[in-house]
Order: sequence, then structure tokens, then C-alpha cells
Amino acid sequence: MTVALDPTKSLRPGIRFQEVVAANAVNWSLKLAQPLLATAILIGLWELGVSLTGVSSVILPAPSLVAETSFKFFPLMIEQASPTFWAAVWGILVSAVLGIFLGTLVSYSKTVMDTIYPTVVFFQLIPKVALAPVFVLWFGKEIEATILFSVFIAFFPVLVATISGLNATNKTYERMGYSFMASRIQVFLRIKFPFALPFIFSGLRLGVTFGIIGVILGEFVSAERGLGYLIMFAAENFETALLLSTILLLLGVGILIFAMLLVIEALVMSVYKVQ
Repeated sequence: MTVALDPTKSLRPGIRFQEVVAANAVNWSLKLAQPLLATAILIGLWELGVSLTGVSSVILPAPSLVAETSFKFFPLMIEQASPTFWAAVWGILVSAVLGIFLGTLVSYSKTVMDTIYPTVVFFQLIPKVALAPVFVLWFGKEIEATILFSVFIAFFPVLVATISGLNATNKTYERMGYSFMASRIQVFLRIKFPFALPFIFSGLRLGVTFGIIGVILGEFVSAERGLGYLIMFAAENFETALLLSTILLLLGVGILIFAMLLVIEALVMSVYKVQ
């Protein structure tokens, strides 16, 4: 019996729900098995290589030492992960609002396009690391400076994606909306914005990555807490195992935020019935 694996498609008669769930579970298990196996082999080779070569743990600690360090300092790492997580979340949220708002203005107004967009592009060409000390001078060493630095890096992909999505809307649909006496706001909310949603969420996926990078860069320069601060502390004290443990936790924070975005995307797409 052939089972449809795509849960978004309607089930054919005679196929039970349990069979579809089981088929999807097997499919996802196979997809996860390959990367997990590759990771296990890599960790095994890493452990074996460190053991055979006797390399110093300052240069390259064994995975077992990294795991031991993670367990030992787990409460401290979780405590430091909290400000990093919330700074990244707020940075991405502000980036989303700012990017969508400016993108909408730019797509609807040629004056705004000629005035604002070139300036934004110009500032994006400046190396972000070079501006980090400026943010410290302007906003101090509090978490607000880290959030603002994250926004400065993350909002540009959302802006570009919003402009691209709104400008790519099928003009036939717009003319049809206006022919039914719809206002510009109604056309935007019911035609242009839903059409642009896939573009916007593509920009937001990039924004998540850039936002987390911005938070870490900000914590490198200005923060006195957070995973970025802990990474710098471990590096300065040659605690390589703690350094790698913190990087792994940072990876987990990034995966968590990205998963939250995917859930929000699925909910929004279902509300607007966008495929």
C-alpha cells in the first residue's frame, strides 16, 4: 500500500491516520539517522585522535572532557545563556517590525525609496565589528546596546525580503482588488502582504542568524554577562573545553530560536492560507 507522506495533502480513502503517522515517523527517523551517525563517527574520530596524538587539552580537548566540562559548569552556562537568548529574541522582533515597516514604506513610495534605501545600503557596507565600539560609547554596556547592535545587523535582510515580496505581487490581483472598490489598505492586507509572506519569512530566517551574530559580537565588546562574554572569558583563560561547551550551548540557543520562528511561520501561513 502506498502511503502519502505529505501531511498537508488530503488523505485518500482507505488510508488510516495511524498509517500516515507511522510512515512519517519512519521517514523522519531515516532522515535524522544519517546526520546523527555522521556526528557520532566524527566525535569518535576526534576522541581517538586526541588520545593517540596526546595533544594538549588547551589546544584541542577531547569530546569526553568537553562533555565533563559542560556537566560541571551547566548551571553557570544556563545562567549566562538567558541574557543572550532574550537579547537575540528582542533583536529579531525589533528587526522584523522595523524591516517590514520600512520595506512597506519603500515599496509604496518612490520618495522614501530614493531617500532611505540608499542610506540603509550605505550603512550596511560598513564592517559591523568596526561599529561595535561606537555602540558602546553611545549606549553603554547594558543589554540594550547588545539588542540595538543585533537590530542593526539583522533588519536589513528583512527589509530587502519585504521589498522584494511586495514588489513581486501579481499586478492582475491588485487591479482586481481595486476593481472591487477595495482601498489601498485592503489591497495590502488581503493581496500584497499574504503574497509577500514567503519572502518575508525567508528574510527572517537570515535575520535570525544575523541577529544572533550581532548579539554575540555585542557581548564580545560591551557585555559583562552572556554567552559571548563567557566565550571571551574562557578564551582569555585558555579554558578551551569551557569555550567549546559554551559554543555548543550557543548552537542550542540558535536552534531553539530558529525552531520558534518556524512554528510562527507555520501558524501565520495557515492563517493566511499561503502554500
